[in-house]
Amino acid sequence: MHPRLYLELFERQVMNATPGEKGGDFSSSRAFPWAWLAVLTVLGAWLRVIGIGKGLWWDEIYSLMISVRHPFAEIVTVFPGDTQHPLYSLLARLSILAFGEHVWSQRLPAVVFGVASIPALYLLAASVTTRAEALLSAAFLAVSYHHVWFSQNARGYSALAFWTVLSTFFLLRGIRTGRLGPCIGYALAASLVAYTHLTMLFLVASHLLTCTGMALNGWRKGADPGQSLKFALRAFPMAGALTLAFYAPVLGQVRHFFLHHPSGMRSVSTPRWAVWETLRGLTLGLGVEGVLVGAALVAACGAWSYFKQSRVVFALFALPGLVTLLGAFLARGAMYPRFYFFLIGLAIVILVRGLMVTPRWVLARLPGSSARANPRLAQALSAAFAAVFFASSAFSLVRNYKYPKQDFEAAIRFVDAEREAGEPVVTAGASTFPLLQYYGKPWESVETVDQLRAICSRGEAVWVVYTFPRYLESWSPPLADMIRREFAIARVFPGTVGDGDVFVAKSQSH
Repeated sequence: MHPRLYLELFERQVMNATPGEKGGDFSSSRAFPWAWLAVLTVLGAWLRVIGIGKGLWWDEIYSLMISVRHPFAEIVTVFPGDTQHPLYSLLARLSILAFGEHVWSQRLPAVVFGVASIPALYLLAASVTTRAEALLSAAFLAVSYHHVWFSQNARGYSALAFWTVLSTFFLLRGIRTGRLGPCIGYALAASLVAYTHLTMLFLVASHLLTCTGMALNGWRKGADPGQSLKFALRAFPMAGALTLAFYAPVLGQVRHFFLHHPSGMRSVSTPRWAVWETLRGLTLGLGVEGVLVGAALVAACGAWSYFKQSRVVFALFALPGLVTLLGAFLARGAMYPRFYFFLIGLAIVILVRGLMVTPRWVLARLPGSSARANPRLAQALSAAFAAVFFASSAFSLVRNYKYPKQDFEAAIRFVDAEREAGEPVVTAGASTFPLLQYYGKPWESVETVDQLRAICSRGEAVWVVYTFPRYLESWSPPLADMIRREFAIARVFPGTVGDGDVFVAKSQSH
């Protein structure tokens, strides 16, 4: 479809449509492919339940110990740091009280948000493009390696993706209709996404910038700023008031934390590392580097198509990432790829548009191209490319199901089976908290070379269990160097968390 036709579709469906028009009424059975969407949602649920009970990784364990196990009153009145996901902690606490403390019950809210994101993304995509593209977007989200992974992660990231899609949908619908309902829906979604994690204030800020830009553009052209200004004056004050109400019990603690606790990860989780880790993660999710390169080119074409279609839609898709990048860099300095997972739904909609337009643009520029043959060939190429991306993402799920996120439990079993009676076991770096606090192992922890040498001087073989070697190198380079030189790795237990393999090493002198 030519970008101009997409623009006409957007203006009809989003800006000027009235209920009952084609694409304008989402309650209409003709406008809503219930059967296909139900199939995709069931598929997404099945993929997110497989292996949900495998062992917790460091972040999940930390969240459980400092937040989820505590009473509701403590969860809402204590702010332990910027790792806190308050809304998720409340829901996980509720799940554990209802079903008992299990790995799967701690992860259940993430699964629910992940599954709910599939129909939510259809609603958003159908408001800016064709139903075919909307369904394809929902299909890609259903089998997305990264979305499945985070939907099985007992943290708030799948909730962030869900609220992002929903708030964007309500914003567009509010601008289109001028009604109060979408404004209230937006305020709820925006405040809940901020209550899931504070970094989502950058998402809301990008939405405010978009609405402000629309109003200013209307004034510049001498026109009535119209629905965008009306929406902004209704929705954003409500969203701000609700967010303040949610954070009111911990507002002073939040202020004190961000003013007096600079990030200790600033020197480790650098922007450069984040870029390479993002590329590694994307390659893992798409299978091979070639598919990643192709996806990047296709996504660029999709972004350009949306830019030509509507500056409003393009801004809503592009600005959140840019504002978050700038805000995270200025606020804390540390950078993690997962900061941008909330954008996965928007990214998939852009990718699907690229799949539709790229073959047509390429074929239209080939010499001797036939106007009659090109549309059919373009459709065939679009379907082929979509099948490649779909299969690559689905195939990557095999690794997700093969390994846990971090295999602390296998490492514990191995050490207990292999070490002789009396041989000491020590933990170093990030492995200390989960192994000693969560699993309750009677092992020793070391933070310095002197501590480790003192244990080695007892005359017995010494075992060391550690993970995230990059962080260990940063926190204590001499200790990391001693382990590397004087200990031999006995076994590595792989996991799906980047750099999260669990290493078991034994002193080489024995």
